[in-house]
Amino acid sequence: MIGMIRRGLSLATVAFALAAQTPAGKQGPVQFDAAVIKLDQTGPGLRGLQGGPGTGSPGRVTWGKARLRDLVAKAFGVNPENVSGPGWMSGPSFIGGGGAQLYLFLATMPPETSEHDFEAMLQNFLIAQFQIRLHHEPRNFPAYDLVAMPGGAKLKEAANPDGPDITFSGEPKFDSDGFPVLPPGHGSLFAINDGNHGRYQSFTMSEFAESIGGFVTPQGGTRHYVRDKTGLTGKYDFTLAFDQGGSDTSVGPGVLAEGGRPPEPEAAGLPNFSKAIEKQLGLKLVKAPDIPMDTLVIDHAERTPLGN
Repeated sequence: MIGMIRRGLSLATVAFALAAQTPAGKQGPVQFDAAVIKLDQTGPGLRGLQGGPGTGSPGRVTWGKARLRDLVAKAFGVNPENVSGPGWMSGPSFIGGGGAQLYLFLATMPPETSEHDFEAMLQNFLIAQFQIRLHHEPRNFPAYDLVAMPGGAKLKEAANPDGPDITFSGEPKFDSDGFPVLPPGHGSLFAINDGNHGRYQSFTMSEFAESIGGFVTPQGGTRHYVRDKTGLTGKYDFTLAFDQGGSDTSVGPGVLAEGGRPPEPEAAGLPNFSKAIEKQLGLKLVKAPDIPMDTLVIDHAERTPLGN
């Protein structure tokens, strides 16, 4: 699994607009210069958002193997776990997993487009293409604080803290450990090679905390959120070896929230996720009060977009 993180999402209560807002000073709906979304029927491969505001390719966006839940979450600036809808919108989160309908999204826009305007464009586009009707309702989500242990964190400063976002042309090459070979001057990247070994590149602790909720969420349970309380402000490179099937912790069983694969045979003897970050990173998860958050509920969405 390969993923890129560009910015964190607030864990405060999120208020949703049910239709895209027109930025001040502009008339009419906000639209992409050109955009298309279609069923992605290609074989297993990379997926994830590439390009867009704040990247090295601000005027062009490519997103393959995209679930509708992820697209809606991006459009409304929330975590995918805060979007509820039919099973075909979600499904297993692993590349090539069954369950979710996957899409290929392509769009162009003026290079100076802001993140806010991009989200408004994406809202309008998705609502029109999928005939989406939605509402929001408040829900409480379990939460944990990520803190540094008394002896201090065991983290190495990132080798390329200011590197650009990673872009791959075609399938990436992998090293002997099963991780993707990165181009020079890489930006942030998270990858799991066999389901039990993770490599984190140029990660802030805020990004790390945002990315690990799934690893402490019980299989099939309500999403658990993790907040950064480490006080660490840098970017770091590190690896983590853990058993996703481990259960020797009060925090959680340490598996992915959906579609979690069972641990590989070589996982025997590895600690579960919460124990791994204590031993290997000098970090600890501490139970915190539940977080009240709005959930975006999809009441209706067509499975096939209008353009198909």
